[in-house]
Amino acid sequence: MAQAGKIEQQKILRVFKLINLLQGNIGKPVHRLAELLETDERTIYRYFKLLEALGFEVVKEFSKYKIQQRPGIDQTLNYGTFSQEESQWLKSMIESQGKGNLLHDSILQKLQVRSEVKKGSEQLFKANLGRFVDELGKGIQSKTQVWLKDYYSLSSDTTSDRLVEPVAFSSTYESIHAFEPESKTMKVFKIERIGEVVISTMPWKFENKHQVPGAQLFGFSGKSRFKVKLKLSKKAYQLMMEEHPNARPFMDVKNRNQYYFEGEVPQLPGLARFILGLPGEIKVEEGEELKAYLQEQLERVTY
Repeated sequence: MAQAGKIEQQKILRVFKLINLLQGNIGKPVHRLAELLETDERTIYRYFKLLEALGFEVVKEFSKYKIQQRPGIDQTLNYGTFSQEESQWLKSMIESQGKGNLLHDSILQKLQVRSEVKKGSEQLFKANLGRFVDELGKGIQSKTQVWLKDYYSLSSDTTSDRLVEPVAFSSTYESIHAFEPESKTMKVFKIERIGEVVISTMPWKFENKHQVPGAQLFGFSGKSRFKVKLKLSKKAYQLMMEEHPNARPFMDVKNRNQYYFEGEVPQLPGLARFILGLPGEIKVEEGEELKAYLQEQLERVTY
């Protein structure tokens, strides 16, 4: 039963991924969609019929398929979701026309399905990408090489497995800066183009070549590295997650109620301000430079 449920969940996620892949001005050929979704072309055509039944218009242009954007209609109205208030208002307007209207039931059904399917697709798709971010974060924290399975390169229109050393995320978590041993260069990989993230058993081998332009942590960037380990209260942990998302790869929860930050920061002032702003909420377990800097700042306090 558990295995059957897992297979069904994979099918649903595959359909939701397809919706995201078909949205945009540039379509994709069926064989490409089959590769990205790890299925066969016949299954892709069956999914096309399912999407059309749900109200999406799948069109073919130059041997590539995409979801049709209707001329003169705002894309957000065509394929977007509706808030609860917007859906209720539209529903009341349609129902006021009376059930004698032949379009009455059809429009109400599509209004509900379109909104829920689109919202569900985005939530599950983002949840899957969030899982990739978590795995890449583990690779950064443990300084371990990872495989980006079935990574799609837009420039070459090919899919391949890429072994990399993940270094840092972009500020929006849409990309990962990583060193690729094969090409011996730093590259930027889009999270949404990754098929799967697999952590290898090999440690970093080229850390001296890791360079991230403009990478920031706690508002500062630089080549210096100050290693610190902090024990955080739940409040401090939540605030750090919200105010400093780039610190996420270095944060960990142990035994469900013990919160930690362990990593290297380029400069001390930003992190020190965060600690001093939460008196009694953070304990510096490791980091002699940070302890000395905090003590210096406390001695400068005047009353």
